[in-house]
Amino acid sequence: MTLDIVELKRKIIVAPKSSSELFEKAVRECKKAPNPGIKNRLEKIKRKNIDCINRSLQFLRRKLTQIYARSPYIDKLHPFYRELAYLLIDTDEYKLCMSRLRSSQRIIEKIARESIHGIRLAQTERDVIKAKKMFFGRTFSVLNTLDKCFKIVRNSQLEILRFPEVNVNDTTVVIAGAPNVGKSSLLKAISRAKPEIKPYPFTTKNVIIGHIISGDKRIQLIDTPGLLDTPLSEKNRIETQAILAMKHLASLILFIVDPTETCGFPLDFQKRVHDEIAENFKEINLYVVLNKGDLMTQEHYKNYLEIFGKEPYEIVSALKGTNIDRLKLKLLGEIQQL
Repeated sequence: MTLDIVELKRKIIVAPKSSSELFEKAVRECKKAPNPGIKNRLEKIKRKNIDCINRSLQFLRRKLTQIYARSPYIDKLHPFYRELAYLLIDTDEYKLCMSRLRSSQRIIEKIARESIHGIRLAQTERDVIKAKKMFFGRTFSVLNTLDKCFKIVRNSQLEILRFPEVNVNDTTVVIAGAPNVGKSSLLKAISRAKPEIKPYPFTTKNVIIGHIISGDKRIQLIDTPGLLDTPLSEKNRIETQAILAMKHLASLILFIVDPTETCGFPLDFQKRVHDEIAENFKEINLYVVLNKGDLMTQEHYKNYLEIFGKEPYEIVSALKGTNIDRLKLKLLGEIQQL
């Protein structure tokens, strides 16, 4: 079972910047131990220092548990997010660090038990202080060995917190096409509410998310400006892999074409983008929608057929609203058959 990304982000407790930061907070917890109402001086000092160690232990146990228990388990992420995480994180180091956090917690608990035992057996105030110092000295050493792990886990968590918040359980239509063909205008025209803009990892781009609501059916639409609008062969390896992660989201792809070429890109270029997307998303149905139908002439349509070699799925005008409702109905029909 995969967790919703919003819930996953909400659960994350970000690791400290360094081991010393955590240690200093543990020491401050110790200082909060109250003075016990015991008349015997030695017993009073024993009780105060046992309380001190217990307070520090409880703090460290809580923080370490929160970090490893509430951080994402990569293998349990939805395939879309898992693939993005594999690009982002050295998963071997990440898993090793999670294991080390757990084992270090157990070691600190053992140190605390031994120190408290030493305090209970102490015959002098000096023995009490010595046992307390042993706890903090050994605990500092254990935490110090985790310093690199805290940085690895923290950096990984911060990157995961930047993941785009898409609903992986929604049926998803990815909108692709060359720049300026009207993808965003089409998304706005068929979406029920104002689209949301989300950052996309490994790129300087954003994705734009809208929805179609029909009864209890919700379709998520994702516009990909700057991502699926130029040939993938022109992108770097990391950016390409991040884009291809969308295959785990897409139920179908709408490829938007501007037959008038007023977008600034000739049909030959638009066909090249189309073919590379079709090649890389073979398992996903791809439908061509002609936009700017209000400007399209017979000559434009003829040129489109010559270059693309197939009838379009639909002809619309996002600007004028022409055939938008018909496109919605056709999409709903396609989704019901998936």
